[in-house]
Amino acid sequence: MLEHTAMRNKPYCEAVGALNWVALTTCPDIAFAVATIAKFTANPGLTHWEAVKQIYCYLNGMRNLQLTYRETRQVLEGYTNTDGSMNKDRYAITGYTFLIDSGTILWSSK
Repeated sequence: MLEHTAMRNKPYCEAVGALNWVALTTCPDIAFAVATIAKFTANPGLTHWEAVKQIYCYLNGMRNLQLTYRETRQVLEGYTNTDGSMNKDRYAITGYTFLIDSGTILWSSK
């Protein structure tokens, strides 16, 4: 009950929604972490709030980085990975990314 009271005034859903938008538009590297914390929007705890703050700290440290295309050879690469978990309490995870000259142009994680 104490943890529920402590989370009452925290903008958890808003913060997760903003992170989801960032993951979908500019930072695919946080997609898995955001999907994980989004599972707890109905009943978040202090641990989940700390995870949200940690993701924001990570983004703050990465804000001056950017994708740079240097050469014009335009080499297309694609990578995929799947975790087909057999445990009853886990879901299968799959993802892919496509790059041109080492710069990500398309990605997905489900």
